[in-house]
Amino acid sequence: MAIARGFAATAVVAGLAVATSGTARADATTMNGSYVETATTPAGATFTTNWTVSPCGDGCIYIKAGAGGGQARLVDGQWVMDTLSNVNCADGSYIQYASNTHLTWDPNSLAGTAQHTYIIPACGHPAGYAQTDQIQIKEAPSS
Repeated sequence: MAIARGFAATAVVAGLAVATSGTARADATTMNGSYVETATTPAGATFTTNWTVSPCGDGCIYIKAGAGGGQARLVDGQWVMDTLSNVNCADGSYIQYASNTHLTWDPNSLAGTAQHTYIIPACGHPAGYAQTDQIQIKEAPSS
């Protein structure tokens, strides 16, 4: 069982589900350009997703990943994004929009977590099952 790291297709649905509380810092590291997000599950599986990131205002970035995208906001010194995610099960089945995902990452180290909560039963787990992946975001090499 693994949460699909291609949140891209699901971000279209969830796009702006980010609270705007907290204080944006104008001096925070701004993300802009091409990035690769690598998620590592508790079992050690890794998934990568290519991101194209553009600023969308003070303390705001727009992340385009595949066919989808959504906004992340700088909240209390951390980038925060909420979206729906697809789930890929170990048996090869694929369940679209099966989990809510809450991503947070440090604007300087670009390291953080993706907390997934199943909203429907999937991969033998009940609705409400939770999993936290470690994420690391890096600038994509220039081509």
